[in-house]
Amino acid sequence: MAEFDEKSLKAHIKSGEYLPVYLIYGDEDYLKKNYVDTIVSKNVEPSFESFNYEKYDGKGLDLDTVFQAATVMPMMSDKRCLVIEDYKLEGISEENFRIMESFFADPPETSIIIFYQKKTDFSAAKAKNAITLFKKFGAVCVLNKRTGNDLIKPLISAASKQKCILTPQMANYLVSLAGDDSNMLMNEINKLCNFVGEGEITKAHIDAVAVKTDDAKIYALTKALMNKNFDEAYRTLHSLFRQKIEPEYILGVIISSYVDMYRAKASLACGQKADALAGDFGYRNRAFALSNAGRDSSKMDMSVIRNCLNELSKADRELKSGSTMPALVLEQLMVKLFLITNGEKV
Repeated sequence: MAEFDEKSLKAHIKSGEYLPVYLIYGDEDYLKKNYVDTIVSKNVEPSFESFNYEKYDGKGLDLDTVFQAATVMPMMSDKRCLVIEDYKLEGISEENFRIMESFFADPPETSIIIFYQKKTDFSAAKAKNAITLFKKFGAVCVLNKRTGNDLIKPLISAASKQKCILTPQMANYLVSLAGDDSNMLMNEINKLCNFVGEGEITKAHIDAVAVKTDDAKIYALTKALMNKNFDEAYRTLHSLFRQKIEPEYILGVIISSYVDMYRAKASLACGQKADALAGDFGYRNRAFALSNAGRDSSKMDMSVIRNCLNELSKADRELKSGSTMPALVLEQLMVKLFLITNGEKV
């Protein structure tokens, strides 16, 4: 039926004429999540979400289970939404292909099924047969990183909604520092607007607050570990290696992230705001770092953060001793942090 980029997908959603099945993939995490959430929110009332919305982990998923669930009638609504995350469509077996084809050919009118490829390593070439099926009976939505005006216009709009003025020149300057990841850029806009309050965002504001590109990638690495996405963290680490970023610098930023989380957690545990300790530890204009850390670590226990800090301390000593190759120290550290976050012993 269709293949959409962001522009055509936005127009499709605006039309209100939804298709029975969607495949959403691409290299821009922010856009993928945003449009999955948008399709769901347009079709599922929050008060009936427990009846009309289901999410599945695609790993090892039995498709018959989902397709059977799709036949259930919605509660007080026209539609139900079922979201399947990271189902392996690459090299899909003949049996599962036939199951999909049979269901897609005659889907219930009351359900929308979204195959959401969260991981950016999804291979469209290896999933060619499945993609052909989605195009025939539903839609394939490819959401890659924005460029040019498509990248800066949403930043200007987001700033305006928070009563701040971001000129195209300053938007481009922010992109030059923080990179082209939409999720990261939106975080930077929120930080800048909190910092400025109201009015124009200047170069001095951006220089004072915005995370630089290398730091942004390292923070993304830390966030991937917190979200238990080891593959993404490992890819980011090796991307930093290829850029010849010093291992000591990488480790320093990671340590800073976990220290921020520890301090934010400590404040929240005492019934204070996450940034309550900002003055005590000299954060000055960076109190937002503690607020962000409190939000990012909301699903992590304090004991997990403590154990991560112990391993970070060990890695710091090992790196400074020079007894082990720096890259190996960081690779081993990634594994340990991932295991701890997953509740396993190191």
